[in-house]
Amino acid sequence: MIVREIMTTKLVSVEPDDTLSHAANLFRQYQFHHLPVARTIQIPIEQKSEYHHVRRTHLLLEGMLTAQDIDMAAAVANQNDAGTASTQNWQDRRVLEVMHRALIRVMPTTSVAAAAQILVERGLNYLPVVEYEQTEHETRTVLVGLLTRSDLLMALARAMGAFEPGMQMDIALPLGNMVALADTIRIASEMHVQIRSLIAAPMVNGVPHMATLRLGTINPAPFLTRLQEAGIQYSFANHLTEE
Repeated sequence: MIVREIMTTKLVSVEPDDTLSHAANLFRQYQFHHLPVARTIQIPIEQKSEYHHVRRTHLLLEGMLTAQDIDMAAAVANQNDAGTASTQNWQDRRVLEVMHRALIRVMPTTSVAAAAQILVERGLNYLPVVEYEQTEHETRTVLVGLLTRSDLLMALARAMGAFEPGMQMDIALPLGNMVALADTIRIASEMHVQIRSLIAAPMVNGVPHMATLRLGTINPAPFLTRLQEAGIQYSFANHLTEE
């Protein structure tokens, strides 16, 4: 799985010359915690006639702005202006003055595993997704998406079949032995029981000791009977409900 398949592409961004007041309004309106800072440019892609061009919009990444950046700017301004006449309100400052450059980025073809590792190791909540476009005079950094921790969690839920009807079960893999899993898949195939998802992630010393399957059936009893007859150890995942 690569970043392109799970990233957010419907972006709300601010321009470097926008005011912090405008950015703060966007944070309140969309309940965001971060906004890409990008310059919008129009690029002709096809000449329809001598007087008409079809154009596309590119967002050239300049940096990222967070709600904390604005809070910090407001706090500093209030502290400096205490007891004095303010020469410039923090709301009138430009985004360019307080944003950060967001030098850690990924590309659409970056693996989701690599992107997740970057988020965890760097303690980040998001990553800009960019493509690099070479022109005659410069290399442009084109913003094509944003990858957040929420995107990763949603991708994990989809990979585990959480949004598909059915039931989830765990198959024990003693010492990482995959025989039980292979037999489970064979039995499911013979009984025409659909497996919607399967994850056997290494949890202890790099060796998977459990495989999690999502079965597309509402009547698992015959299938479970066959597993018992084959001596396959299984259990059901606990489902948490909101009180």
